[in-house]
Amino acid sequence: MAQTGAVPVVDVSQLDDPRSLADAIKSTLNSTGFLFLTGHGLEAQAERMFEISERFFREETDEEKQRCAYKDNKGYTRVSQEVLDPSKPAPDLKEGFNASYIAPGEGAHPPVPSQPLPNLLQDHADELAAFQHGCFSICQRLLQAFAVALDLPVDFFTSQHHEGPDSRSILRFLHYPAIPAGAAVDPNRAGAHTDYGSLTCLFQRQTGGEGLQILPSSEPLEGGKWRDVGMVEGAMLMNIGDAIEPVWSGANFKSTLHRVVLPTPLPADGVPERFSIAWFNQPSPTASLKTCVPVSSISPEDRERMARKGVEPGKEVTADEHLQARLASTYKLVK
Repeated sequence: MAQTGAVPVVDVSQLDDPRSLADAIKSTLNSTGFLFLTGHGLEAQAERMFEISERFFREETDEEKQRCAYKDNKGYTRVSQEVLDPSKPAPDLKEGFNASYIAPGEGAHPPVPSQPLPNLLQDHADELAAFQHGCFSICQRLLQAFAVALDLPVDFFTSQHHEGPDSRSILRFLHYPAIPAGAAVDPNRAGAHTDYGSLTCLFQRQTGGEGLQILPSSEPLEGGKWRDVGMVEGAMLMNIGDAIEPVWSGANFKSTLHRVVLPTPLPADGVPERFSIAWFNQPSPTASLKTCVPVSSISPEDRERMARKGVEPGKEVTADEHLQARLASTYKLVK
C-alpha cells in the first residue's frame, strides 16, 4: 500500500475477491476511512464526465439552471448558496448539480431521468446513466469487502443497496470558480463536513489545484491539525460516510471530517477554477442501519463519536430517516 499526503493508495485491479480487498483496506477504514483507488476501471468515463460537467457550468443558460434548481437533494445550487458547515457564517464558494437515478435507454427508448435535467445534461443522459451504474458497481464491490472486514456475510451491505427511481444515491458535478488575484474572500470553498451515505467516490483533476483536507479522528475538533489529502492522477478517492461509521459499523470504520480550502495567503496570480465529480452512494431508503456489531464492543471514544452525530448504539433507524436527519441538522441553503 503506497501513501500520498495523508491518504494511502491501493491498486484494486488485482484484488478480485472480497477477502483480498478487505485485507488491503481494513486498517485505513479503521483510521481515516479515506483511500485512493487506482485500477478502478472508470478512468475513461470519468474524463468524459469532466468534459460534460465543464460544458454545463460554462455554457448552460441561467434559465435552464434555475429551471432545475435544487429541491429534495436534487438539482442545481448556485455559487455561495450552500453552507456545509453551519457553524461558519461564510457560504461555500462553489456551484453544483445533483443528478439522481437515470434509467438507461433501451433500443429506441431514450434514458429516463427521475428529475428534470438542464438541456446540456439531458443531451448526455445515456452517458450519465452509464457512469452512475459504473460507480454503483464499484461501490458494491467495496461494500462486499467492508462486510468481510467486519466478519459479516459478504452480502450484508450490498443487499441493502439498489439502483432505481427511489434510490437516494446522487451523482454530483462540482465547480469551484477561479479566484482572481487580490480578491478578498473567505478561504472556505466547501465547509467542514462528513458525508451522509455509506461511501463516496470522488474524481479530481490535477488542473485546478488541490485544497481537500481531512481532520483525522485522532485530532481534536477545535484546533486540530488538518492534513492535505493530496492528489493521484486517475485515481478515485473513496471515503466512508455516516451511514457506515456511526450507525452500521458502530464507529469501527471512520467517517472523517473533510473540507476544501483556498491556499492562505492567496497566490499573487490568484487561484484557478476547480472541477470535481462525486458519487454519493446511499443505502436503499428502507434499509435498516441498526448497529451490526455487538454494542458492548464499542469503545467510550467511539460511543462519543456516535453521540455527536445523534446516533444511539443498537437503535433501529432506516436509511431514509438517517439521511433526512443529517440533511436537516448539517445542511443549509442561503436564500
